[in-house]
Order: sequence, then structure tokens, then C-alpha cells
Amino acid sequence: MKRNTPALIAPALMALATASFALAASYSSVNITLKQELGDLTLAGSSSASPVMGVRNPTIKNGVAYVSASHSLGDWAIGLSPKLPISLTVQASQGESSLDLRALKLLGLQVTQELGNLQLKLPAANLKATLQQAQGDTTITLPPNTGISLEVRKFTQGTLVMNGKKVADGQDFNGTYQSANFATAKYRVNLTVTVGQGNLTVK
Repeated sequence: MKRNTPALIAPALMALATASFALAASYSSVNITLKQELGDLTLAGSSSASPVMGVRNPTIKNGVAYVSASHSLGDWAIGLSPKLPISLTVQASQGESSLDLRALKLLGLQVTQELGNLQLKLPAANLKATLQQAQGDTTITLPPNTGISLEVRKFTQGTLVMNGKKVADGQDFNGTYQSANFATAKYRVNLTVTVGQGNLTVK
């Protein structure tokens, strides 16, 4: 008696491949939330990383895949895929954070840094972002031909430096501060800022 198993395998494999393709094609951008409790956080683009950080069945709504990851103790290094546009939320409680986002296609950015210094390198793109920092120094590095507008909601104590110039200093100040090239820059970053105690440097 002959077995027809080989004839059945091909359609099964084709169905599996089709299902996998349909899953990948069901979202065109990714919303990622990262939470780091205690320890240094290092984040950068990685071409070998999965767009959904290896999550097998991410929640998908209106073409957006939602992914979250957390780390409680110790240093954490993460590579994010530059293949799809990303809306990124980073919440760091205690430790140094180095966020090199230059290779990513950022749609939006929210960063909360409670205690510790922050290094933030932004991509060449039009971007709306928010930054909340309780205590620590922040350095924001912009790519060429990129201007920035800072809407400072509250700066409790510290110094604001933009392109090597001290533009605000002291206690309890707020307002809007723009780089000299903001009106003519090819790319513009609109950043809403709330700082407790520390220095903010934009370069």
C-alpha cells in the first residue's frame, strides 16, 4: 500500500508559510515600551534584531504591533530593528541610560529617567518627543541639519545649554527655547521637557 504523506506535506508547508507572511504583513509599525528598574540601560539599532523583539504573537491594532519588555536588576543592553517605524517609550528608574536612536525610524519618543544620567542621540527625522527626568544630567545629540524646539514645562533646578551657550540657569524656570537653525533646518525636533534637578545639554 502506497503512502501519500509527501503529497500532503507540501500544502501544509505552504499554508504555514502563508500564515507567517500574513502575520508579518498585518502590521507596518511597532509600538515598543521598555522598563528598566535598577542598572544601566544601553539601547541602539541592530539590523539583526526582530522588529517585534522576538515576540511570537504581539498584540496588533490598526496595523501597529504592541510590544513591551522589562528588566529588574543589572545592566541591560538592547538592539532594536531599524526595519519598521517605531514609537518608543523608555522608562528607567535608577541607573545610567545611553539611547543611540540614530539608526531607527522613530515615529514618536517618550523617555522617563528617574535617577541617573541620560545620553540621547536622535535620528535625522521630524519628531515629537517628551522627556521627564527627576535627577541627573541629560545630553542630547542632534544630527546635522536638525533643529530643536524645547518646550520646558518645568525646570526645578539646573542649567540648560544649547549649542555651547547657556540659555537658562537657576530654579523654577520654563518657556520655549529653540536652536538657531530651527526655522531653516531640514529636520525639526519638538521636545517637551520636565526636569527636576540636573543639567540639560543639547548639541
